[in-house]
Order: sequence, then C-alpha cells, then structure tokens
Amino acid sequence: MSLVEVWSEYMTLLRDRFPATAQSVLPPRSEVERRDLERATTPWSDELREFFTLHSGQYVPTERYVGTLLPDYVLLTFEGIVDRHEFQLANPFPIDDLGDEWPSEVATQEAGETSHMFLPAYVPIAEDGAGGFCYVDTRSGPRQGCVRFFGNDTADEGGPEYESLADYIDAARLSVEAETEFDGVVPRLMEGALIWEVDLSNRPQAPPAPPPTLLRLPFAPIDFRPSEWTDDDDIVDLDAVRSAVMKAARDLYPGSVVEDAHAVYQRVPRLRGANMNWWVSMSGTGSLPPFGNERVFTAFVTGVGDEVIVVEATPGGYTIEVDEER
Repeated sequence: MSLVEVWSEYMTLLRDRFPATAQSVLPPRSEVERRDLERATTPWSDELREFFTLHSGQYVPTERYVGTLLPDYVLLTFEGIVDRHEFQLANPFPIDDLGDEWPSEVATQEAGETSHMFLPAYVPIAEDGAGGFCYVDTRSGPRQGCVRFFGNDTADEGGPEYESLADYIDAARLSVEAETEFDGVVPRLMEGALIWEVDLSNRPQAPPAPPPTLLRLPFAPIDFRPSEWTDDDDIVDLDAVRSAVMKAARDLYPGSVVEDAHAVYQRVPRLRGANMNWWVSMSGTGSLPPFGNERVFTAFVTGVGDEVIVVEATPGGYTIEVDEER
C-alpha cells in the first residue's frame, strides 16, 4: 500500500479504538509552511514531502496523556523538527576516536550507512522524550527515505529499521490492529489513548522467594534508636563485635578471605536483644559463590560484656522463635 493508504487506514483504526490519540494528531500545514520547514532542514525525499501533507505532528497536553501513534515516539511538530535538527547540529556527537579522515568518508556514504554522528540530511520526525528520536535519512542512494533511530549513546548505529515511512507506519498499524508485539512493546488502551507497554510474555518467571529460616534465640530481639545513646551510656564495644562478626564469617566460609566488616550504627546499647546488621567484604573461592562478594550478617547483643550471637542474613529472612532455656 502507498503511504497515503496506510496512513488513512491507521487513522481510521485510531479514531475507532483510540480516540484520544487520533484527536492529538495535528492537521497538515500549508504548502508554504511545508516549504519553509524543508528549507530550514534539508532537501526532502518525495515520500517525506507526502508525509507532511497528512499531518503536522502531535499535540501533547500536559494535563492528560494522549498516547503515541508510533511505539513510544511522539510525532514532532514543525517547530519541534527544526529545534531537534538545530540542536543536534549545534551539539555534534563525539567522533574524535574515528580519526581525522572520518568526515571525508562520511561524505561519500549513501542513505542507510552508519556515520556515528548526526548529519544535516537526517530529518527527525518523532522523539521518545529521553533524547532519542527516529528520523528519515534523505541522503542519496537506493535506500533514500529509510527510517532510522538515533540514540544518546549509540548515535545512528544499527542501520535502517524500515525501508520507507509507509513500511514503518504500516508495521505500527498491523501491531495495533492485531494487538501484537512491536519491537519489545505491545499496544494497550488507556482512557482512549494508545500506549505501548513492555512485552513481558517471553521473560522467564522469577523464582519464588525462599521461605523464611527458623532462628532460635534465647531472647526476643528489641528495637532501639541509636540517636538516643551517647558515649557516656552503657554501649558495646563495636570493635569487639566487628571481630566476632568476621570470625563467624570465616567459620561459615572456610577457605574464603574475610577482608573487612562495617555497620551503619555508631553506638549500640548493651541491652539483651539489641541487634545490628554488618556488611562483610569477602573474597576467595572456598564455598563462597561468586568470587568476590559482600554478605550481610546480623549480630544480637546478649547483654553480657561484648558478647553477641552472629547469624548470616538469609534471602527469605528469619522466623524467630524465642527459647529462653537456651
């Protein structure tokens, strides 16, 4: 189908099922304004000229979401096209590592080839709101008019995504019509707007969370506020607790190297049941997967000197059972 036919069918579909998105499409500008836009950017391909006889971008209000015709790309207005084109030319992509001869090589390229930079012949047509945008490559060659994508970190790497605007619009239309995946996203209806959600259908399900581990203690844990305790109060020696935690880590993971341990709290009261987490830096093979890691241990104050009960935190947490006879 021609671009006009594809656009007409897509707009009919949007008006029927996604009226908020259809209504956001702005009518075409006058021929004089279209010529002014072309002069402000670069000579257009014939299909690009036809494209802008069908619309002049999208109106995106701030008070409500109207969705996007293209998957997560908002059609640029004429003013937006000029702004994006001028911005990219004024802020060139760094190409120093490509050598002094690279600009000369780019000058010999045809449409669809990667230049690793934004070129005057690129006409932005829609943007994703995060600095990326899709554009039409108007350079000469068999692929003139192809649709490509420009990224903040990747520039124009990846080559043409679609051979023409008609192909791009039709691919989006077919995805919406059949409610099928489009480049990792799927079309959805939200209050009359066409939105595109990440397709999670092929992702493996996360394994179920492990059950909590039973932990028997001779006392119940208690909470405390570190800010309420000073150096003049009865507090435990954190250096002694640190040594106990590192010893427990070595005993639990023989063959590993316990390098250090640190806690957030600077003062812990010598109260039976007070507890704190310690982050232990460990490395070495032994029974420690993977090589090099940081593991979390919890120290429970016994109330006797600086003695503590040390256990390693588990993914599923603990179910604590108090056995005062221990």
